[in-house]
Amino acid sequence: MPSNNHTLSILFVPACTRLAPSTRYRVYQYLPYLKKLNIAYKIYPINGEWITQNMIKSTHFGILRKLIYYTHLTLEKIVRFFGVLYFASQYKVIFFQRTTFPFFLEKLIWLVNKNIIFDIDDAIFLPDNKNEKLFYRLKKLVKASETPAILKISKWSIVENKYIESYVKKYCKNVIQIIGPIDTHKIPINTKESSTQNLPVTIGWIGSPSTAAYLKVLSPVFKLLHQKYEIRLKLIGAGDDRHPLSDIEVISEPWKEETELFHLQSFDIGVMPMSDDEWSRGKLGIKMLQYMASGIVPVVSHTPTNEEVIQNGTNGFLVKTQQEWVDTLSLLIENPKLRIELGLNGRRSVEKLYSLDKATGQLFQIINQL
Repeated sequence: MPSNNHTLSILFVPACTRLAPSTRYRVYQYLPYLKKLNIAYKIYPINGEWITQNMIKSTHFGILRKLIYYTHLTLEKIVRFFGVLYFASQYKVIFFQRTTFPFFLEKLIWLVNKNIIFDIDDAIFLPDNKNEKLFYRLKKLVKASETPAILKISKWSIVENKYIESYVKKYCKNVIQIIGPIDTHKIPINTKESSTQNLPVTIGWIGSPSTAAYLKVLSPVFKLLHQKYEIRLKLIGAGDDRHPLSDIEVISEPWKEETELFHLQSFDIGVMPMSDDEWSRGKLGIKMLQYMASGIVPVVSHTPTNEEVIQNGTNGFLVKTQQEWVDTLSLLIENPKLRIELGLNGRRSVEKLYSLDKATGQLFQIINQL
């Protein structure tokens, strides 16, 4: 609780607990800086641990389980909204991270505290799965009203890429782009030179079960590479979506915050396959920045969003076709020194443009203006 009315203080209202990557990167990373500056803060997630855990796995739910999940999510938002309303008057600034409210409840918060920042690092204004027709229509209806409503009462919005920025500017005039961010002080640089002449080259992927489905795009690529090279795959956080190729060595590890960096250091190459559609363009995969910060050369699907970060052939590679995946990965498998060179370039890119140090300065610039 803030000590007095003149103390700078921030109420963080993330959509999920710190188990969600976006909450860890776009809320919790700032807290040590706030402590150093004696800035009071409180974190009050609008959804608790059960919702967060199920959100990560929800792409695999059946209709009944999804119905239970969405009902629980809505009810919990309504109940916890009154907690947000209670705390809103006690803090100078409210920082909503991906948090929206049903039934235009955010207007009540605006009446109590108008110093609102809204952070959006994903296309939460779009439904995510067109194959689920009923849920797709319902989510489209809900998102079409909830996201604009919270943006309209926000004095500032923080976005992660230009695609989201183009949407946000329709409703909020003050917009700043913060990519990541990545705390480079905590991430060591990987400079090992494993090659086909000594150890298997490790092609790695890190993520969650909700994004592991993208790996299936690379099944034929890995099969072709396996015919030429000694490789292995390491999947972190893929859950039950194990890679289907039984003749390739696959190491699948659960994601844990305390072992994340350890597993990243075992990668020689980091991959990030994804589709290029409206939903995916709202994403700037944090895994790509994690690879770069670790000195691991990233090979990622070409999308306009990824193109904002990757300078093709300089700090990573952008690929479109199956043949480009094969050619690019072959080049890197055969050239360990090239992997190190591009990996170091990626690290420098993150330090200069996407570091937590830079992002903290940007955030405090906004808070000072408020």
